[in-house]
Amino acid sequence: MRNSGWDALEDPLPAGPFDLVVAALVVHHLDAAGKRDLFVRIRDVLAPGGRFVLADVVVPVRRDDAVTPLTPGFDRPDRTDAQLAWLFEAGLDARVVWERQDLVVITADAPEGGGNAVGGVA
Repeated sequence: MRNSGWDALEDPLPAGPFDLVVAALVVHHLDAAGKRDLFVRIRDVLAPGGRFVLADVVVPVRRDDAVTPLTPGFDRPDRTDAQLAWLFEAGLDARVVWERQDLVVITADAPEGGGNAVGGVA
């Protein structure tokens, strides 16, 4: 039995390929290792040229920008730059398309040819 809905993020993802995968306000419940693992698994189910959209709370650069109420031990946001690096490591071309205070929207695209952004094969 699961304790909460975000546990499903650690389950196997549905078989792809998918043109679009969207995660909104859920990934911040995973620790850093869980996020890295999820980003690889998302890359694996994206179609060539597919897109992952991540909209979530992050640890802002400026402390004053931390305005979203968080629960210690339940919410585990990370900095935007760390998540961009993990998405790139997963083989996705990631960029911030919107940000305000401690909220961000990132798009991460799978390569058109089915490889990954770091030169390997997905």
